[in-house]
Amino acid sequence: MDSQSMKDYIRNFSLDNGPRGHQGYSRGHQGYSRVLLQIFGYLGHGKSSFINSCKYVVDDGPYKPYAKMAGSAEKPETMIRHQYQLTETITLVDNRGCAKMNKNEIGEIYAQLGNFLPLEKKVNWQTGFHDMMELLLQSERLDLSSDFIVPVLVYSADCLVANVNEMKEILIAARDITGLFPTVVLTHEISHHLSQVKESFRTMGVKNMFSLENYTAKDNVKTRGKHETILRCVQEIIKDVEFRMLEERDAIGERIGRKRFLLEFAHRRELEQKQQKEENSVCAIL
Repeated sequence: MDSQSMKDYIRNFSLDNGPRGHQGYSRGHQGYSRVLLQIFGYLGHGKSSFINSCKYVVDDGPYKPYAKMAGSAEKPETMIRHQYQLTETITLVDNRGCAKMNKNEIGEIYAQLGNFLPLEKKVNWQTGFHDMMELLLQSERLDLSSDFIVPVLVYSADCLVANVNEMKEILIAARDITGLFPTVVLTHEISHHLSQVKESFRTMGVKNMFSLENYTAKDNVKTRGKHETILRCVQEIIKDVEFRMLEERDAIGERIGRKRFLLEFAHRRELEQKQQKEENSVCAIL
């Protein structure tokens, strides 16, 4: 499929296209109204640049830096969960990136992926079970069950995967939260680490993986290769959504399942923290 055909496919995609439509009112809910591509990952790995690149190739207009790139972890722009409309049906969400992917940060990433945090608001890392419980209670003010969530991990090929097991655990958790195994977008494809990073993600079970070079404010000369790779990535993500929409779905039930996952995760994290404190206290006494 050429660039124009892929672009038309993306622009014309609607949740009403399948045999079950957007599945409204079948189980007492309004059905799905949009697809959220939940972009997540480490700080500085190219999440915002990927969003800008998607907008550039689909809008087919001049390059614009819609999403601000993270210069440092202290920049306010990197702490807010921004949304950018790609088409009438598809919205890109630039979630707050992680610096270390420790337990606190991972919990907040899960909360973002579960769509329990408001858009265009500052994201704070939660530290305990009660913080997570309060977050989920407050999310009742947000009626987001009509969002079809798709996780997309953006990872720089310049960085070797330090701990494959930890990353695999995060990817599996993202699958359990959203119902879809994350698509992985590897930026900086000219990196000499690319083949090694690809192999690491393959061992984690990643099937949908795309390596690309993002367009930037300094380098936005259109090339067929960049355009087609980015369009193909978005197209394949949409095909997964179409496939899943062939099934009978229960948006409200899925949201309850996401809450259960987060509460169980927060509870395990609390127990681990208490155990670690007790072990540290024993070591200090000895």
